[in-house]
Amino acid sequence: MDQRRLHTSTLEELYGQIEADIIRQDEHFRIVRLKDHQSKTRTLGVVSFFDVDDAALKIAHPKILAGGMLGKTLFDASVAFDKQLIGSFMVKLPLWAKKEFKTQNELSLVIYSKILVQDSTSLTDQFLYAELIEIIPPDLTAKFANKTQPLPIIGDELLRLVDAVDLSIINQIKKT
Repeated sequence: MDQRRLHTSTLEELYGQIEADIIRQDEHFRIVRLKDHQSKTRTLGVVSFFDVDDAALKIAHPKILAGGMLGKTLFDASVAFDKQLIGSFMVKLPLWAKKEFKTQNELSLVIYSKILVQDSTSLTDQFLYAELIEIIPPDLTAKFANKTQPLPIIGDELLRLVDAVDLSIINQIKKT
């Protein structure tokens, strides 16, 4: 994975040092705010962890659970991974997210991704480590809108992440 493709790297190019602040977390789920040096929220992340037992993750995963940023921590631990940008969609922000972003804007962009990690026992196999959504602040929506294609259909796995933080999807078809 090229570190320049990480979401955190993009934010650091815009705002300098970015830190993670965990809002809620357990072994398989986390909500995190990425904030700049002035403590302004620059992204809200919602992550669902899956396979965390591979030898490649023995060092990185505990650091992530201790507050490390997902992609940056995997990169720094030399974990072979690929962040697949699946797509994006617009949401209506709930009150708590509007407060986080200090905005009155109702709508914002969400980017949906999957993190695949190289299986330590195979040269060719990857496994799903995490699914995540990155809720972009309304003032950055235009900057990130062209990073992915809009999702035509929202599936159940993605709905779990969206529902966990009370987002309302705008103009999307929900797969049933």
